[in-house]
Amino acid sequence: MSLVHTLLFMFRQERALEDMILAANCLKSLEKSTYKTLVIYNQGSMSNEALKTLTSISQLDCRIIGDGFNVGTTIGRQRCFEYIWSILPETEFISELHPDMIFPPNWEDVLVQYLKEHDEPLISCGIVDNQGRMPFLNKAVTLPDSVSSYNDFLAGLCVDQIVPGFTNPCIHVSSILKETGGYNAAFLRGRQCFEDDSMLLGYYYYYGTRRAWHPNINYNSVVYHAVAGQRLAVKDNVKVNYEGLVKQYGAMGLKALSTLHSSPWHKRYFLTRYIENIAAINKP
Repeated sequence: MSLVHTLLFMFRQERALEDMILAANCLKSLEKSTYKTLVIYNQGSMSNEALKTLTSISQLDCRIIGDGFNVGTTIGRQRCFEYIWSILPETEFISELHPDMIFPPNWEDVLVQYLKEHDEPLISCGIVDNQGRMPFLNKAVTLPDSVSSYNDFLAGLCVDQIVPGFTNPCIHVSSILKETGGYNAAFLRGRQCFEDDSMLLGYYYYYGTRRAWHPNINYNSVVYHAVAGQRLAVKDNVKVNYEGLVKQYGAMGLKALSTLHSSPWHKRYFLTRYIENIAAINKP
């Protein structure tokens, strides 16, 4: 079994119908993937039995774990990884997906091939959001009116281009993800925010600072991701997980993150906080 997909599943109570439609579209599109095993962590909104009924609309091999309680992104993702490492140990690659995504057929093939041909721990694919924006390419497009048109639409957005950056969906090399530990809930105690940065730093130090590793996005595959970067809006988690990130990797970790991220906002954000931390350390 070369690749297993992972997905955290939860509806926003105020937008339950909208999220139900998004999830149904996600599952139906994902069944056209080359790899059809999906580990779902149930974060709430419905029972495991109800979730099994929902996932039965697809032809995927869905493995539902969790008990319907929102344990947060860090713990939920990590438990998906640990399930795969324990129950499906032959898995070579692990994806991270969201329920507000639409996938073209065989979207992951080019990404798996890239990882087989390059010494990299993960690769992201290109995305287009619900405003037609394509981050990292500084490009905007017009979305089609019908979900049935998305296969051709997404295929038409693909370009043979690799750019620095990180986004979901992404695909990890399972053995390297396991060696670096995945997501560490001992430091990241908030439900979400900065867990991706912690993981990227784990890869950065795995390869050694001399290599100056950085994550990449492969635009030979493009996926629709309705709302990208929404975790930044979860204000009550930012301080908790930021402090955990600093405890885990220190001020030098923040400096490294300013080089790992390609967007000017991220570069300023982490470099500013690195400077602030150094100033606090040197304060008499």
